[in-house]
Amino acid sequence: MSNFLSVPLLALAAALQVSLAPYISILGGTPDLVLLLVVAWSLNVPLEQGILWAVIGGLCKDLLSAAPLGTSIIGMVLLLSFVSLVRQQLYSVGVFTLVWVIMLGTVMQFSTTLLILFTSGFQPAFGSQLGYNVVFLEISTILLPTIVYNLIGIFPMYWLVRRLQRTSNRPRRLS
Repeated sequence: MSNFLSVPLLALAAALQVSLAPYISILGGTPDLVLLLVVAWSLNVPLEQGILWAVIGGLCKDLLSAAPLGTSIIGMVLLLSFVSLVRQQLYSVGVFTLVWVIMLGTVMQFSTTLLILFTSGFQPAFGSQLGYNVVFLEISTILLPTIVYNLIGIFPMYWLVRRLQRTSNRPRRLS
């Protein structure tokens, strides 16, 4: 049941990210709804299911952007692989886990996307005629607000996802 939820939920998150997130942008940073949904879902499921969600979410996100197809997938899959190794050592997911995972995830997603865009020939608008120091300053002013947005957004997203996971895993009674 949960894999069937992935396509509509992630498509909705990608559509909201593309259409509504730019209106709440501060200093160029916006919440990454697809990353929030993928991380929140993946913290309590097997790695294979989390990677499936990352691939579907990344494809939905890339289909609605000008980035090459598959750009968003790489950062999320790397993050989920690392989190899977660490999660085996944890008893439960707590506030501290949510904070470090979403901070690391935001930085990994931003860095891998920027690296792929630069190596594939895409030039972000902020790096066109500026020196490296100014580009680094602009990257940090975009990345820091995005981290703050994601830190605020992970808590309600995790709460919502846990409710969905509990209802979809509940055994059905036959009448």
